[in-house]
Amino acid sequence: MTHLDTRSPQQSYTYQPPLPNGRSLSALHDTASANLDSAAGPTLLPQTGKSPDSGDFKQQLADQQNFRTLARKLTELAAQLGEAVTPQAVLAALKSTPMVVAPGSSSFEELGRTTLENYIAYNGLPVPDSHASLTALASALVDSALEHPLGNFGGALSWPIPLSRDDQRRLRLIAMSHEHHLEEKPLVMQTKGGLLEFLRYQAPLPEGVLNDPIRVLETLIGSAQGQLMGKALQQKMNGVDTAESANDYLMAAMILQLDPEYFAEPAPNKVAGFDLSNKAHWGKPLSMIVDGLSTHLSESGRTSAEMAKTGAHLLLSKKTPELLIKDIPGTVVYGSAAWVRLSIAAASIEALTPGKVQNMTFNQVMAEADIAALSNRQDTQRAQIAALRVWGLVNGILSPERAGRYNDADIEVARSAFNQQATAQIEASSLIQSDMPSRRDIALARLKARFGENVPFEEWLLKVHDNKQPSIQPVYDPNRAPAGMMSLLDIAMSGLHNYEWVSQDPRINAALKGKSLDLGVNAEFNSQLVQAISDKKKGIGVAIKHMIAQLPLADRQNLEYGQLEFYQLDTYRLGPGFTGKTLDHKNEKLYVKATSANGTATYELDLSKHAITAVSNSVLTHEREREANRVYPIEKFTPVANADFSQNTKAGSPLPTPSNFTSTRTQAIADTFVKHLQIDSRDVIKQAKGATSFDNQMDAEWNLTNFFLDLIPFRSAIRNFQEGHYADGAIDLFMDVFSFVTAGAGAAAKATKVGSKAISLTKKALQVSKIVGTTVISEFNPLSGVGDLLLGGTRLASKGITKAKIAAGLTPPPYGDVTWGTLKVGEQTLETSSVIHNGQRYAYDPVTRRPYGPPLKDFNVLETLSPTVPKTHSPRQSSSRRRRPPSNTGARQVHVRKPLPKGDYVESLQGKFETDHFFQPDIKAKTLEKFKDEMNACYDALAETGLPPRPVIPSVPEPISAPELFAEAFKASNGIVLGESHKQMASFKVLFDNVETLKNQGVKKVYFEALIDTPDGLIDDGIGYLGDGRTLRTDPTFKELCEKLEANGIEVMPIDHIYLTRHKGDLHKVPTTTGERSQRRLKEFNYYASETIQATSGTEKWVALVGCSHMNTSENVPGLAELTGSIGIGVFNNKNVTGQIGTRVIGRPQDPTQPVGWGRGIPGDLQIYVEP
Repeated sequence: MTHLDTRSPQQSYTYQPPLPNGRSLSALHDTASANLDSAAGPTLLPQTGKSPDSGDFKQQLADQQNFRTLARKLTELAAQLGEAVTPQAVLAALKSTPMVVAPGSSSFEELGRTTLENYIAYNGLPVPDSHASLTALASALVDSALEHPLGNFGGALSWPIPLSRDDQRRLRLIAMSHEHHLEEKPLVMQTKGGLLEFLRYQAPLPEGVLNDPIRVLETLIGSAQGQLMGKALQQKMNGVDTAESANDYLMAAMILQLDPEYFAEPAPNKVAGFDLSNKAHWGKPLSMIVDGLSTHLSESGRTSAEMAKTGAHLLLSKKTPELLIKDIPGTVVYGSAAWVRLSIAAASIEALTPGKVQNMTFNQVMAEADIAALSNRQDTQRAQIAALRVWGLVNGILSPERAGRYNDADIEVARSAFNQQATAQIEASSLIQSDMPSRRDIALARLKARFGENVPFEEWLLKVHDNKQPSIQPVYDPNRAPAGMMSLLDIAMSGLHNYEWVSQDPRINAALKGKSLDLGVNAEFNSQLVQAISDKKKGIGVAIKHMIAQLPLADRQNLEYGQLEFYQLDTYRLGPGFTGKTLDHKNEKLYVKATSANGTATYELDLSKHAITAVSNSVLTHEREREANRVYPIEKFTPVANADFSQNTKAGSPLPTPSNFTSTRTQAIADTFVKHLQIDSRDVIKQAKGATSFDNQMDAEWNLTNFFLDLIPFRSAIRNFQEGHYADGAIDLFMDVFSFVTAGAGAAAKATKVGSKAISLTKKALQVSKIVGTTVISEFNPLSGVGDLLLGGTRLASKGITKAKIAAGLTPPPYGDVTWGTLKVGEQTLETSSVIHNGQRYAYDPVTRRPYGPPLKDFNVLETLSPTVPKTHSPRQSSSRRRRPPSNTGARQVHVRKPLPKGDYVESLQGKFETDHFFQPDIKAKTLEKFKDEMNACYDALAETGLPPRPVIPSVPEPISAPELFAEAFKASNGIVLGESHKQMASFKVLFDNVETLKNQGVKKVYFEALIDTPDGLIDDGIGYLGDGRTLRTDPTFKELCEKLEANGIEVMPIDHIYLTRHKGDLHKVPTTTGERSQRRLKEFNYYASETIQATSGTEKWVALVGCSHMNTSENVPGLAELTGSIGIGVFNNKNVTGQIGTRVIGRPQDPTQPVGWGRGIPGDLQIYVEP
């Protein structure tokens, strides 16, 4: 049985508050402001007074124009009023600011020319009363206006049950035979240029519109002839008559006329006979593919040259919408990893809101990438598989045969290769951004380690004892004693410890007593500098490999199989008499001449532009003329030793597709480029190593940093931080040399209150950046949690609106009762919903809340669903849990993002994931900052006041059964923290075997580490696997354990968070080994879990399952048992026991200052040992 594939996982509530005549915006202020600040405020829609089926898409377009106008004016107001504006000033500005309402919109007749106050009130929108709420509403309006009323222009081909192949053929035949309603014009099939030109003939387009395909489609579909034709098609196809059905049939007919191949089994990368994945497109900008399709449609006679761009847009909007995204960077080329990330992001957004992507910019798409993927994990997985097939083909990982078949083993090969490359690139990106060492930081750290914290290290309080200089001395004497007052920091950084220093400050004298000033700062600096340069060279090498792999196929083959020669174009200065020469300017570019059977090609490798470019061969044959005493010779460069750059005559013909990134040849080219840079011999490196005086050191380090910023392209954003150009540089999204889109730099810069060079001397702003979108792709295993919602143990169908959701009231229908049943579609049996309309039963789309298609035949009713009235203020209702497709629903949704709660974040959210707090990178950064600040404040308070009182740990003089141990523990505490070894099944067995015991003890909730809440529900993020992350737990599985718990009335709860504690998408995420990284995980998880448990358990009894490191205090981080005042029970395998026994090990306590397992201590207040 297959569940119906609909377009959005959930449908949110809508709320249209009545507005009595004469009631002003000011009167609504308190209520609306409360809605804006509510933790679960309602989604508000413009008020139209019409049913969902009475909407006119032209009216909706006009409403969207109003939204854009309102958003622009709100943004202008926010800029004018400033962040400190009072609520009264905001309301006054709204009242006095005029707004012209678009003709044809739902509010034009009543409002016409109005004010922002009246328009907001009329449409029931939240009332802004602060700078933040002004910008929040503006952002929500812009986001809503991106959703097109006609969706992805797929019409009947985008229904939950699309037209059958027979109906598609029939619809095309009817459309091609359609005649003009005046009957004196040619039929569609007789019209040169096809259906688009047929409609255009009767709907002349405004001047300049042909370059705007969306406007052309809107005009043609909305024209009188378009509506008449759509109505005729609907009637002849015997489709249900709704306000949208004519448009649906017309759009489907337009696609089928252009693409008659659509009838056949759809080829994944072909449209209208045009192969999107053709080798000619590999490594090319995406816009070239769109242009190619347009040319193909025109040359093949499917439409006219003038309408070809519109035809291409129509076909791609449904098929491959990522090609239509605006402002795509040139480095995002077809078949690249960056294209994979964009394609997955676009598909995830389209699955939730069809037709939105075509109106979005690259930045907008990538900003939504993570949340969209979380909201629709099954569609994201399908998009990942589709993209990997193309990527594997383009990058020589899969043959055309393997890429063209649906084979799990082939996809796994591509996934593994993609992840290996992504991992290498992430590491290289981090290396390129790695800190250049700072003498100041080294010196301060060593001063504090030797002399303590409370010493004035930076104050000028010391001088050299008996500093008598001779009356006559050379102008420069390197051995001259330093004169004047200096600080301890100066002395340490400059290596002046050999002098006898004196001070009148008692703090200095007390600190220095009996201690040496020899701190070895310069030696440590030079050691770190060598490592930093090595890291950067390694990162640069990987960057060159990445750039080669991005090239078009012919260029990749030239570099992989051709004979290569390398050249440099440096600038030299001639000596006196034009004899001899010295290097004047090092050209960072390297030139490669590739000779093959196809001829000779020359390439320019330019790291600063992220580019390898084919240039004229004359670059290496025509030397630039001398200018005064400067010469510009063309010099052959000797590549790295042992590299074979001769032509590969055995490669064959045609040449195979190379796997450039991993090839030996590409690695040799990368090594040659790094050698050509001669980084170690640069003057800036020598100066940094040899600088001794404080001023010289600062200048040298600054020059060193600038050298690498010039060489490696992160320069623009970093320098703009320094110069204050936040409009250009402090953006939340930017792209690195590996085409990773990263976020968070702007927020980091704002949070770093440093007004000096120091911010640019470190990578602090970049370290907190997060990769947006797909980095590595997890295994395609439904048991991994992809699409498996552990709510009631029920798995949701892909994108499915299940009967449970309808019955729960998430999609209240305007057509009466919804019935759930089955029908046959081809060879498949589908479960879907239906309604009775005008005496006929039709398929029902609960997302758009309307019937569609012809009457159903042989529908087997299983159940009648009775949706409840929406609870507009229910805390479980969160409009972030779904995003509604814009399918002619009359009212346009405006969802204003929820602000961060005023109280403690974790306590307020109670373990729930709030999409609005992570939807955009800047908001995400603020949320992370709030969480971190509150966490640190909590631990600081505990350090002062002490931990909560612990319960009296039960005495267990003799081993007892596990149920008996649970009973004893619950006598002393309402909570039990089970600590496990993630490598063992012991804890799962204990829980599964003792569910009845827990129920009898009154346990209401069981909390799990590595279980997270997402917009798609609860997701297993690792708890269902053993410690290696690959082996599934069995006997029981996690699903079986959850089902048994829930069957006994025990709720399964998450105590991990995808971003706050799991750090998904963190560019610099590393394994949590013992030490600082381990302590970070301990602190974050223990805090988050304890706050969540205490906020949700109340007086109920509960159990939490975590790794044993989190159970009790370890590495000086309070454990979950200590933070919640509960009892920790370690659960472990023991081959010497039979069954399960409970005990209390005496005399071998776990050292709370050390990692678990140190010194053979036994974790837990109590223990349960399990027979393996």
